[in-house]
Amino acid sequence: MKPYSQTFESLRDDIAQMYSSNEREMALLRGAHLTSVIRVTPAMMFANVGAGACILLSYSPDIPAGLWVWFCALALACLLACVSWWRMPDEGLVTSRVRRIKRSTLHAAGLSGIWGVMIILWFPTSGGLQQMTISTLVTGMIGAGGFVLSPLPRASIIYVGIYTLASLIGLLFTGQTHFFAFALLLSLYSPMVVIGALLSWRKSTDLINAQRKAARQGEMLSVLLQDFELDAGDALWETDADGMLNHVSPRLTELLELAPNEHLEKRFVELLSDRCAELKKQGTELIECRQNFRALPLSLQGRRGVRHLALTGKILLDDQGRFVGRRGIVSDVTDKVNNERMLQTLAHTDSLTGLANRFKLRDTISALVKRDQSLALLSVDLDRFKSINDNHGHSTGDALLQVIARRLLGCAGENMLVARLGGDEFALVVWQFESSTEITALAQKLISNLSNPITVAEREFRVGASIGISVRPPGGPHLDDLMVQSDMALYTAKSAGKGCWSLYSEEMGERSRRRLAIEEGLRHAIERGQIQVHWQPKVDLANWEIVGAEALIRWSHPELGSVGPDEFIPIAEQCGLIDGLGHWVLEEACRAAVNELQGLTISVNVSAMQVQFGHFLEDLKTLLQRYQLAPQRLELELTESVILDDPDQALATLHAIRETGVRLALDDFGTGYSSLSYLRCFPFDTLKIDRSFITELLTRQDAQAIVRMITELAITLGKRTVCEGVETAEQLNAICATGCNEVQGYLISAPVPLSAFPRSLPERPCTVTATASELQS
Repeated sequence: MKPYSQTFESLRDDIAQMYSSNEREMALLRGAHLTSVIRVTPAMMFANVGAGACILLSYSPDIPAGLWVWFCALALACLLACVSWWRMPDEGLVTSRVRRIKRSTLHAAGLSGIWGVMIILWFPTSGGLQQMTISTLVTGMIGAGGFVLSPLPRASIIYVGIYTLASLIGLLFTGQTHFFAFALLLSLYSPMVVIGALLSWRKSTDLINAQRKAARQGEMLSVLLQDFELDAGDALWETDADGMLNHVSPRLTELLELAPNEHLEKRFVELLSDRCAELKKQGTELIECRQNFRALPLSLQGRRGVRHLALTGKILLDDQGRFVGRRGIVSDVTDKVNNERMLQTLAHTDSLTGLANRFKLRDTISALVKRDQSLALLSVDLDRFKSINDNHGHSTGDALLQVIARRLLGCAGENMLVARLGGDEFALVVWQFESSTEITALAQKLISNLSNPITVAEREFRVGASIGISVRPPGGPHLDDLMVQSDMALYTAKSAGKGCWSLYSEEMGERSRRRLAIEEGLRHAIERGQIQVHWQPKVDLANWEIVGAEALIRWSHPELGSVGPDEFIPIAEQCGLIDGLGHWVLEEACRAAVNELQGLTISVNVSAMQVQFGHFLEDLKTLLQRYQLAPQRLELELTESVILDDPDQALATLHAIRETGVRLALDDFGTGYSSLSYLRCFPFDTLKIDRSFITELLTRQDAQAIVRMITELAITLGKRTVCEGVETAEQLNAICATGCNEVQGYLISAPVPLSAFPRSLPERPCTVTATASELQS
């Protein structure tokens, strides 16, 4: 993913080129964008006039004279825009000069300026009804106008900017405190409209360029096909009223492979029927009837093989309008037909393996669905191919794919199609089978076959595969739903481990729908007030007092109910929402640290993906400065995943964070395979012992030994230890004996809202009262 700065720099450069370049490509792009705006001009101008009328109505019956003048100016500006729309050709603008697109930008600025004058002059002194009307209309006009003008990015930016500036001035001139909050919301809302407009412009620009490229490719293909047709020789033919040939040219004799005088014995349609066994009855009737026809396809079997001809003819009439025969052209289109078939084959065949490709697979499934036939789709994904391809080269990878393709074909029988979708993804579609048991047996056969070793260039490889299965009964899902179901089943199979198959079930669909609902809900959860931060105290065992609090995010979904962070945090990471969500929690923690939780060390869980964002360190410094929070009172809890992908980069980032004075804690310590190696290099201040060890502390001696070992290791390295998940006094007693520094868990307090956070502790239930110095010794 490109950094945001690079994305917006690219946008800036592309927009500048659109507004300055005189190249034809840019002129075509401007024409397409300007056409899309002008076509909606009447509706937009009608909306502006209608909104202006609503403003007048809100002041009725005592409408200020100046407001009438303003409305007339608005109507005039809208009228001028409609004139521009009226003058545009019906087919739209092919090209546009820079000057014209700049005029459109000026018009957008003028229109928003007219509205801005009204907002500044009348909003501050108006009554509640008028202010509500103006606020509602202006908010809608900002969003709608910014979206409609998105094909003209500078016009959109200026339009939204003038509206926003005027609105902020109008809100501030009221002098009312509650309007300052509206001004803040508007300051956040308007940039999002601009960003959305710019991204929409980028998408529409890419689409226009893609369509133009596709059109050029289509024209090129058409030219090639026309060249084939021109290179082929044509022959003239003419018959009398009885259908006998009047004249036979050498070219016609060659095309039809006529014997000497054969044309004298048979009518023209009979000559064609003798050579074209597939000539249908309606084709013969078409030639016989007294009407014109064009490009009638004929396939003739002759001494030189099959020749494809195109027959064109028209009727001949004499001066009195009586039918006297037919005349036309026979064109040899063999090369054209063969090339079209070859192109069709290439378009539906994978060039590397010779299997059907994605397009052929979709066509086959669509045809089966159209006939409402039962079928099964098996999505096959190779397990270890990427590693082999990366380590041994693409030539080895290609050879492996060819072997895999042959093995898949070897397992496939009749009524099956094997396709390669791309990369290491394959698919099989099966029809006419008895039951799903037959399909699962096929899947197991495929897995067993593909797991056998493959020898390439004297090297032996084991690849293996995972398979997702979706079975469609008659009346079942259509193409796209079927493919989605098989992908869901494949995902389940891969999650279960390598070399597995999974059959789609409604439970999978329900999980997918729940995931989509969570993803959609997360996009608006913060602004809708559904996300809350609960706090769990941390207790120092030496002094038996609360010394810290961990911020734990909670989400109450209006339909799904309470959704745990273990479920929605991974989804937020996958769909790119973790940055905003994590920043919000971090800011809430800083705010609480300097207010309700003064004097405590505040712990915040930070996602590995959140730390990887380039602006995380700057955001952290900004929050510390904004809230004047002593950095040593903030502790960031991270898991080993922050280190796994790029340890060197992670080390540099964590050291930079540690240099700010903020403390670092390694969460879930003891569960990772390389935790000990991290302690030597990475600047962690605290080790959090995973709750899984605490749960088994009283029942398994190895858990006690691990906790004691981690504690002693932390003491040696000068780090603190925290045991999480403490629920009973017996567990606390055992933890005290190990020498751990701090504990948290339901025994002390469940995570609670800030208002219910405990300020003091009951009497210590632990019988071991070791001091810090005793624990260290």
